[in-house]
Amino acid sequence: MAEIKFIFFEGCPNANKTRAALKAVGAIFDEIEQTSLPKGNPFKGYSSPTILKGSSVLYGSEAGDGGGCSLEIPTADDIKKKLGIASTGASKKSGVFSAFGSFGSALTVGLCPICIPAIGAFLSSIGLGFLVSESVLLPVLLLFLSVTIGGLLWSYLKEHRKVGPLVLGILMGVSLYLGRYVYFGAVINQVLMYSGITGIIGVSFWNLWLRKQVTCSACVVDLKGSRKDV
Repeated sequence: MAEIKFIFFEGCPNANKTRAALKAVGAIFDEIEQTSLPKGNPFKGYSSPTILKGSSVLYGSEAGDGGGCSLEIPTADDIKKKLGIASTGASKKSGVFSAFGSFGSALTVGLCPICIPAIGAFLSSIGLGFLVSESVLLPVLLLFLSVTIGGLLWSYLKEHRKVGPLVLGILMGVSLYLGRYVYFGAVINQVLMYSGITGIIGVSFWNLWLRKQVTCSACVVDLKGSRKDV
């Protein structure tokens, strides 16, 4: 059973709009139709529509045995605020920042103009020779890694609440940095550096997949209490 309950009776003029608002924010909820409930069921005593989170009434009210209609129709934004769901714009931005930072970190190391002379020569020929310097590349790498970790942290705190991508992202970032700037031996540094590059890009895609799962369609419960997809 989902923590969020959507209570209504068939024919209620405000039920469809409230249901649509819940689905629009990607909320997972159980749908309870009051006329199918036996006499004495506690859910019959709420106005229609009512949204419960646990035992707390977010919208609607307890109306006694007679039920009744709710005058309040919550919007999708109202429901987001009540449920603490991150706004779509912020969600998209965190995904963009995380992906941008991951690929930027990889490019900074993988296409390093110091490591690949042809890139250094090209940058010099177009007046960007100053980029062929560790004093520039190191801050750029740290910036991209900060953007990546920041995006993963935002997704963890505000979206999917899965700590795995954040922890793995930090480990891959450390691996990438150590492989590039701390000498352990040619082979070990290559392994650390390119494992970090591959890992941080993989973590970015994993994080995007988890974020997508959060916005899955709502679920409802049939008259016998079993859940089904809508």
